[in-house]
Amino acid sequence: MEVSFLAPQKGKRKHDGNGELTTKRKKVKNKRQSVFSYETEELLLTCNDALEDGKQAISQIYTKLQSVSCREEQSKTFLETLKMKISHLTEYSPKDKIYIGLFGKTGAGKSSLINAIVNENQLLPSGSMQACTSAFVHVQANTDSKKYKADIEFISTEEWKSELQYLVELLKNEKDPENMAAENTEDDEMVQTAKEKIRAIYGEEGLKNYRELVGAKEFPEILATGRKTMDFDTAKELSQSIGCYIRSDKRTGEQQFWPLVKRVTISLPKSPALLEGIVLVDLPGAGDVSKHRSEMWKECLSQCSSVWIVNEINRALSEKVANEIFDKSLRTVAGGGECHNVTFIATKTDVINPEEIRENYHLTDEDLDIESNIVDPERREKQACILFRNERLKEDISALLKEKTKNFLLGGEEHSDGFFDVFTVSSEQFKRIAQNKSNVLELNETELPYLEEHIKKLYVSHSVKEMKDYISDVSGIISHLHFSKDALSSKVQSSHSQEFNRLKKELNNMCTTLNKALSKVYTDLQACLLMGSRAAEKACLRNATKSVLEPTWCDNRGYHQTLKALCRNDGYYRSGKVGVVDLNYTLSEPMYRKMNEKNLFLTTFGAGCSRASIKGIFSSFLEDFISKDLLKYHMKNNTEKYLRLVYIRTEQRKLHKKLEKEILKRKKQIYNSLSDSIRDTMKQTYQECSEIKGAHALKRIKETLTNTVVNSKSSMFEKAMNKMLEEFSNLQELIVEEMETQMTTSLKLALNQIPDDLTDLPDVTEEIEMMKRCCDTLDLQVF
Repeated sequence: MEVSFLAPQKGKRKHDGNGELTTKRKKVKNKRQSVFSYETEELLLTCNDALEDGKQAISQIYTKLQSVSCREEQSKTFLETLKMKISHLTEYSPKDKIYIGLFGKTGAGKSSLINAIVNENQLLPSGSMQACTSAFVHVQANTDSKKYKADIEFISTEEWKSELQYLVELLKNEKDPENMAAENTEDDEMVQTAKEKIRAIYGEEGLKNYRELVGAKEFPEILATGRKTMDFDTAKELSQSIGCYIRSDKRTGEQQFWPLVKRVTISLPKSPALLEGIVLVDLPGAGDVSKHRSEMWKECLSQCSSVWIVNEINRALSEKVANEIFDKSLRTVAGGGECHNVTFIATKTDVINPEEIRENYHLTDEDLDIESNIVDPERREKQACILFRNERLKEDISALLKEKTKNFLLGGEEHSDGFFDVFTVSSEQFKRIAQNKSNVLELNETELPYLEEHIKKLYVSHSVKEMKDYISDVSGIISHLHFSKDALSSKVQSSHSQEFNRLKKELNNMCTTLNKALSKVYTDLQACLLMGSRAAEKACLRNATKSVLEPTWCDNRGYHQTLKALCRNDGYYRSGKVGVVDLNYTLSEPMYRKMNEKNLFLTTFGAGCSRASIKGIFSSFLEDFISKDLLKYHMKNNTEKYLRLVYIRTEQRKLHKKLEKEILKRKKQIYNSLSDSIRDTMKQTYQECSEIKGAHALKRIKETLTNTVVNSKSSMFEKAMNKMLEEFSNLQELIVEEMETQMTTSLKLALNQIPDDLTDLPDVTEEIEMMKRCCDTLDLQVF
């Protein structure tokens, strides 16, 4: 898979005779190991050259402004504001990180996969059947040091005391006669997890005297500071030291701390695949009764740009399992998240029985392209069967899930690309090749190199966009500083005033159009939610009973601990065996379904530029407000006005970027507002149920939950509908108000009278020409 970015061909930058550009490029290459194709490397170098020129130009401007003086207070305010804007641009640093979340059950091979990707055999502990990753692990590049660094963040003392109290209660209830007579894998899993956590912190003695543990002050140096940072010279040293913080291991007798850990961030000093700004997030595969970890799970998923669903190749991904992944575990990724790509990764492809493959698919040597006179027929047979199965799996996964993924992420957007990928990888074979050991697969056949290219593509797209945004911002502010000799003349000021009035009128029309478009979305959303709330009211008890209170996957015996965990977490429980159990979403699901039938939410907040999306509306405004034809006209006839319009256009682009970030943040709140509102309605009942103990606890919990659902249904769903509409209305008001006020400010700054007591205004002709060359090189439509 080749990265398809090509370096722009037009507007090549001129090299002077002193080789300054060549030296600059060498420095960039030395700073970042060359891991890209030639075309991609050229693109990044071109962007870096433009970036350096932009930083140089804005630094020169900042220096020139130091000699500008004025007398009036208003003029001083104008000058200081200008200096502050320029000062912020003198330093460039990438702002946003790219999070890639690895999602899969315990034992799927996520840790081994990360080790292979970053080319470190002994980074994350892996490979034990008795252990699993139990903490959230972030892996990123360490650009500030040559050390391997682990930053460990712990839960608070209060959080641990609350969790410990619940763990003790789980073990105490295990000995109740009612529970001892019952059998339920979910409750067994929870009890086992409770034992593992107590054993990890307090040892075997803790299991014997667990009633005495609540209130005990343990590890005050950890819980008091909340953090611990460790540096190492090698990945092996780091791996040996962090195991007790991230991994539950039944075999070890050593002190473990993983139940106290919120997150571990590992920073690597040298990893060609793990570029600056990329963060791999290993999401725990096991279930957890901890409330704060449940919240972290949802938050981590919502910030991921790409989600990798990791599954052993021998564990077939059925349609039922896939639907559960999308509809339960990953549902916030689409509506309430930042994700624009879902990648399916089948691991452990080298684990295969060739005879079984041949028999199942009736394969001959000819089918597998196995020659009769090869040196090692057994190796070739295994290799051929692996590659055959890999291709079949890719076809099956694509047929099963590509269209579903598109609808899940993009709604009805027709023209889309890059939202779906499938890889079949063997971390073990990749490792053996790196160690020069005997291997069955060739390097590319392990598909780890292709997966690395997938990461690079995300990195390149993100980096190029950020650098172009910076060049646009610098070009705009420098354009604003271009003052002709007659800039203060009455004729020029009159022309500017007329242009201000014209653009202000256009801005008012633009805001009216925007408000009408968002009002239509509000009306459509209201209609969908009204139908959904009626459907939810009718089906609430049936849905709650089928999915949560008496689920089909449970035999209804000994299930009360699972329900109590759900109530303790305000209606949400993530199980290692059956995935997410979420009563709040179950109750609100008919409302989400009605909303999603017309792809209303995804279309409105989608990443595409269709006219129905907010981003599409922004794009059309950017094109229409100050058109390219208008810029061309003034470029030929009025340089002063032309550069003022360039500044306004870049400020508009900057405002759109700012609003898009705020919209993404609010989008999460809006999407989750339905289930959050249900949670708030049910919260008191959840608390009451979490405290129910003694005989017939399961029956009493079910009855209490059922009564609240029945008694609240007439108002609960209407309240949820109104909450979502209120959140959307608030966003609508924010967008229109920000657009109007911020753009009016930009118009005033560009076209209203410049203070006439400013002296020694700088000549920025040289810097404007520099930025024109930069924009031309990057094919950036600014000037």
